[in-house]
Parts: sequence; C-alpha cells; structure tokens
Amino acid sequence: MAIDNGYARIVYNVRGLQDYDLHWNDRFPPGSILKIYVESNGINHKRAVAVDYVFIIKDANDYIVDTSSFSSRFEDFRENDFVIYSKEIPKMWEDGAYTAEIHIFDLLNDSLMNEYYLNLTELYLNGSGRPDLPFMNRSEVLSDQNQHIKTEKLFYVDRYANKYPVDRFRIENIIIDSNSIAPKEQIQVSFNILNTFYDKGSTSVLSFLDGKLIDNTTIEIEGFKSSQVNLQVSSDIPGDHLIEIRPVGPNTMGFLSAVFSVAPEKVAEKPTSFNFKDLQIDKLSVGQGDNVTISVIIENVGKEGSQPVELYINDKLEEQREVYIGLSETKEVKFNVTKPELGAYRVTIGNATFSKVFFVESLQKTTNLSNVSVIPIKEQKPEFKYVLGLSVLIILIISLRFYLKWKLK
Repeated sequence: MAIDNGYARIVYNVRGLQDYDLHWNDRFPPGSILKIYVESNGINHKRAVAVDYVFIIKDANDYIVDTSSFSSRFEDFRENDFVIYSKEIPKMWEDGAYTAEIHIFDLLNDSLMNEYYLNLTELYLNGSGRPDLPFMNRSEVLSDQNQHIKTEKLFYVDRYANKYPVDRFRIENIIIDSNSIAPKEQIQVSFNILNTFYDKGSTSVLSFLDGKLIDNTTIEIEGFKSSQVNLQVSSDIPGDHLIEIRPVGPNTMGFLSAVFSVAPEKVAEKPTSFNFKDLQIDKLSVGQGDNVTISVIIENVGKEGSQPVELYINDKLEEQREVYIGLSETKEVKFNVTKPELGAYRVTIGNATFSKVFFVESLQKTTNLSNVSVIPIKEQKPEFKYVLGLSVLIILIISLRFYLKWKLK
C-alpha cells in the first residue's frame, strides 16, 4: 500500500488541514506573498509516516526560478498531511504565467514496516537499541507511481495586479426547472453567486430574456460563501427563448445562458395550491384541559400533490401536518387541541385571512334548583303611627303657606 492522493491549491490563508482560503485570482505583483497548500492522503503505514515534498517553480520560458523541499516524519495514526510553500515574489521575476511543479514522495510502505517491527522485536529481545525507521530515498520511488505523485499549479506574476479590481465574485450553475412550457406559464431560473474573497461584499448581476432586461439583482455575500438567486420567467410567444445572466462591473466573473421553448399546444399546469375554507371549532367555551376539535375545509386548486397545513393559535405554530389532495378535490382536516391556561385563543390556518376564537374558562358545577327549599317572604305593612305623623306634618306645611301669603298682602 502507498499514497492514495495528493493535490495543491493557491491560497490566501491557511488555518489547518483542509481549512484554507483560496486566492481570488492567482495573480501576484512583485513583493506580494505566494502561498501554495499541498496535501497528501493515505500516507500512514502501520503507524508511521515519511513524506517529502519538492517544489520546482518555473517561469513562462520554462526556466527554474526557485526550488524548495519539506519533510514530514511522525509516528501516529494520521492518514493526511499538509505543507505550505510560501514565497515573496522577487522584483526580478518578469510578468507572465508561472508553473509550480510539485512532487510528493511517500518513502514508506507496509512491507518495510512489517520488516521494521520484526527487527524491532528481535533487537529488543537481544538487548539492542531501537532501530531507525527504514526510509527509502527519493530516487528509489521517483519512477514508482504508487509512491510518487506529481501535480502542477499555474499562477501569474503581474506587476499591475494591485491596480485591477479584484475578480472576487463568480456567477455559475444556471438551472431552469423546465425546458418546454405552455404560453404564459412560469418557469424558475436559479443560479449561484460565489464570493471568492475572505471579506464580505456585494455585487450585482443583470438578467435578460431575449435581450430585454427583466431583473437587476444586488446581493451581499459572506467571505468564501455562495448564495442562490431565483427568478420567475414566462413568455406567451411560441418558440425558443434565451435567458442570459450578465455580471455588472469588473469584479464579477462569468456569463450564463439557458434556452427554453414555449409550445402553444401545451396547457399550463398550475402547481399544487391549497385554498382554506370554512374554519370550524366544535366548542366556544371549554374547561381547562378539555379537548377542542378544530376543522378546516381545504380545496386544491392546482395539480394533485401535498403541502403542509399549519395550525396557529394566538399567532404561534401549534401543529403542522402534511396533507395530500387530488386535483380539484376538497378535504376536511381536523386538529385536536387542549389548553391548560385560562384565556381566549385565536385560531388561524396557514395563510388564510379568517380566524375564530374559543375560550378556556374555569367552569363551576350548577346547583340543582329542584332540591332547594324556598322560604316565603312575609309582606310587611307600614305601622299606623308613622302614617299619622306624616299626615300632620303635611297639614302644618300647607297652613304655613296660607299664613305667609296672607301676611304679605
């Protein structure tokens, strides 16, 4: 057994094994730092690793301008290893395309390690010291494809690279969900925008249908992340139609296109779409912990399929259920709910505009009136002395009024 795989990347920053940031355009002016991340896999041989890395840098004329080598030696169970070649671009390097030729030498194999452990046992039994690991020379494995891997990476020396806008965004992977549609039927167009830089930034792209601008998208993307853009496109003109995605500004690379056709004989198929109707609650008022049955009538106005039906109580999702309904069919869906807290509960379904309310109350038992004895109330008449006193008082007031009237004449 020998090395499984090895590869190289032009990087900006390295944090560890398989954790690095790719350089955005592989162009380096004099004085900048070139970094190449190289990884080897499947290099462990019975708990031992011995790998050499050799870098040969050639200019556009195939002249060697730099060489460097690294060695990894360790004894554990790691299967992967990496090194970083780092070089400040000299001012004497001319502009042009440069090639980094990278050789990875696996200087161990399982046969050598079997022999090593056998010798190690015999030497310890005889009282001798621990032998060194039996590394091979590079020349021994140079022609062995199982022990030696060669890979290349292209980069550019460009003294004006700092003056160019950074090509930090890339548009890629355009997808349309249908190649043939009915007139006025919509198709979905999606594509990705990748930020190849370590900082967050924004870029814009233009979308065209048959050369006519239909969308201008500006999007902000985190460093080394991608974001998907989705568009709805339609046409009522029979025949083929061209969708184009073009970058805006010099810092975004890529040009995407796709073709779809409008077939007049096709009938647009409306996607699965639920209309919610006739919401009902079986009780207006219930006790704490009592069951309430909520039912809703759902009509599928699109093609047959399933969609989630969501029950909200006081604007919080109470339950979600996947419901399948055939083309133009209607179905009743029921939910059972119990609430332990007193109060009013407003019920809504999905994006429906209507709602209904039920109440949870502390219900007390009503007393049985048939077992209650009724005590008659005795009618009380006013006593005679109070009536007589009131009559005398009225006579005195009338006499006083007549006297005062006579006196004032």
